[in-house]
Amino acid sequence: MAELVDALDSKSSFRKEVRVRPPLRVPFLFYPFMAIIRRGRESDMPALRDIINYYIMESVVTFEMVEMSLENRKTWFTQFTEDGRYQLMVAERENEVVGYAASLRFHLRPAYAPSVMTSIYLRPDQVGKGIGEKVYAALLQELKKVDDVHRAYGLVVLPNPGSERLHEKLGFQVAGLLHEGGYKFGKYHDVRMYEHRLEK
Repeated sequence: MAELVDALDSKSSFRKEVRVRPPLRVPFLFYPFMAIIRRGRESDMPALRDIINYYIMESVVTFEMVEMSLENRKTWFTQFTEDGRYQLMVAERENEVVGYAASLRFHLRPAYAPSVMTSIYLRPDQVGKGIGEKVYAALLQELKKVDDVHRAYGLVVLPNPGSERLHEKLGFQVAGLLHEGGYKFGKYHDVRMYEHRLEK
C-alpha cells in the first residue's frame, strides 16, 4: 500500500519537511470479500441442502447416498444449540451462505456422549480460499467452551490431501485408518480418523 504524504505536491521545494505516515492498516474484517462466520439459522437450510447434495451426488467426501430434502435439513437443524455439544457454524460471503462446519453425535451408545463428530462442507466454487479453515476453527473454539465435550473426531475419505492438511493444521491427530471402510460409486474407500483433544 502506498505511503500517505501530508503535501499537495510531492515535488514541492518543501519536500524535506513533508511528514510521511506509515501505510494505512485496514482491519481484516473490513474486507468485503472475506467470509463472515456466524451461527447457523433455519433460513440457511436451502443453501446447506444444496451444498451437501453436491457432495452426495458428485463425490465420495460423504458416504451419504441419497440427496437430502429441505424437510430433512430442517429436522437436522433442530439438534443444534449455541452452548451444547452439537453446534452449527456457517460461512457467509457477499450475503450468500458458502459453507458450514458442524459437530454431531459420534455414536448412539451413551458412554460416547462426550465425543462429537465434526463435519465441514464448502460450496465447490469457494474451496481453496481459506474459508474452510476459518469456519472449522470457529466451531472448535466454541466446542472448547463446552464442559461436556472431551473429543472431536473427523473422518476423511482418502485420498483428500486438502482435508488432511486442514485437520492437521487445526490440531487434529491421526487416530486410525478404516481400511476400505466404505463403498460408494462401485469402489471401496479407505477412511482416516482424526482426533482433536480440545485442550481447555
